[in-house]
Amino acid sequence: MNKENNNLDNLTVFEDAENISMDDLLGPEMKVNRGEIISVKIVSENADGFLVDLGMKSDGIILKSEFAENQIPKELKTGAEVKVFIKRTFPKIELSYREVMEKSAWDKVEENFRNKKNITGTILKTVKGGFIVDIGVNAFLHISQVDSNFVKDGEKYVGKTYEFAITEFNRDDKKISLSRRKLLEDEKLAKKQAALDSLAEGQIIDGAVTRITNFGAFIDLGGIDGLLHIGELAWYKVKKVEDLLKAGQIVRVQIIKLDKENEKISLSMKQLAANPWDVAGEKYLEGLIIKGKVTSVMPFGAFVELEPGVEGLLHSSEYAWNDSENSFKKEVVAGKELEVKIIGSDKVSKKISLSVKKMHTNPWEEAARHYAPGTKVKGIVKNIMPFGAFVKLPEGIEGLIHISNFSWTKGVKHPENIVKKGDEVEVMVLSVNTQNEEIALSLKHLSQDPYKKYKQGTAVKGKVKRVLEFGAFVEIEEGIEALLKKTELSMENSGQELPKEGEEIEATIIKADTKERKLEISIKKFEKSMERELIKQFSSNDEKPTLGDILEQIEE
Repeated sequence: MNKENNNLDNLTVFEDAENISMDDLLGPEMKVNRGEIISVKIVSENADGFLVDLGMKSDGIILKSEFAENQIPKELKTGAEVKVFIKRTFPKIELSYREVMEKSAWDKVEENFRNKKNITGTILKTVKGGFIVDIGVNAFLHISQVDSNFVKDGEKYVGKTYEFAITEFNRDDKKISLSRRKLLEDEKLAKKQAALDSLAEGQIIDGAVTRITNFGAFIDLGGIDGLLHIGELAWYKVKKVEDLLKAGQIVRVQIIKLDKENEKISLSMKQLAANPWDVAGEKYLEGLIIKGKVTSVMPFGAFVELEPGVEGLLHSSEYAWNDSENSFKKEVVAGKELEVKIIGSDKVSKKISLSVKKMHTNPWEEAARHYAPGTKVKGIVKNIMPFGAFVKLPEGIEGLIHISNFSWTKGVKHPENIVKKGDEVEVMVLSVNTQNEEIALSLKHLSQDPYKKYKQGTAVKGKVKRVLEFGAFVEIEEGIEALLKKTELSMENSGQELPKEGEEIEATIIKADTKERKLEISIKKFEKSMERELIKQFSSNDEKPTLGDILEQIEE
């Protein structure tokens, strides 16, 4: 409004209402009503506020006290035309620019809420459970809605200006709730879908490492994460992802699998590098001796890295010619450098077999040349088992004395009853098997098998050891017994009375089975052979003996 008479001083305090009439206050051209919003022009500024021309006898004022310190709107200045709200008309006219601003702000917020539009605001301060945000009017922002991630310290957001979604609006209760998280998630979803639409299997793309786990790393591909599995980092075995990657690092990867429906992306770094196995078949030929480092040790053997991405298996049985399993366990550890010989290479299955022992002379082949069956050799008893004893020979290899080869005659229940660990023993070599790396040894073969000297018809003497219902067992030498059946007793023993334990007898071998270790004897056959011998003796004389002479000779 234009002011017609400006003959009154600029007032900051109105005169007493008793001395000034309404006509004196109001100009002749217009009237103002409480609650109206009118346009005015700022004509001057003083310490209390901004004086405006109302076209009346007196000016109005927009008090600076309406605003917080240092927060007076920039548009309030001399010469500016602004809209004001008439709060009172009597006894003085009170104007408010703030209420116009707030009404305008509420109108704007309401319009944005109805049209589902976002609004810009500045976070003023923290309060219980969240923040107060200035969007023209004060609104509430819950702490869970300020960011897409969990927020513990809200102070870092104070003073920051963001765009917000209006999630709740009630003008009557002057209640407004905002969310920044919703916008971030919507933006992320849109970005994710756009990124997903732009990707394809086989595509090579740069991405940032967002998170590292023990099984791999997640890579941001411009709005969507893909998984770079630890097995796809390099052609060689990677123990820890952190050895190659760190959060925030930019890496180049290839998409090896893309499932758009389930939003799953598998990535690879190693596919962008040459596969060392492509040339391993030509490079690592059988017979090649090479150095490598033990990467891992398993119960069955060790994996040895020949170059990054190429490993061979050193089986525990290929470590040493003798006692290989124990030597392997004691000496092979992860990180140890070994010189190995390639004994097998399969490019298709990506397997290389290694050996340490085959770099040295095979002692079993030496043993086969030196120890022909029947050779006598001395060795040290290294280990005793229920089934036999292992004897270490001069070449460092071990042979086995089976429990059955300790004695021809004794029933050995356990080898330790015959030998002790550490004993030096002389043994006979029975056989050498270079393929199975076995040497059969014997103690009993150092002497002749006693059963072989007992042929059918041989006369023997012995002592009765055991008497049973069907016959008696007679010990004819230590450890060797022969069976005397009832049917083979003396011709004069018509009652078939068996001899007593401890009784000494003479008999003839009638059955000798060296394989089954069984002998049978006969007193009856022995007596008949003696009778024939006497008859033969007497028949050589000129005069033929009488029966009495023969019987008399037998009795003698």
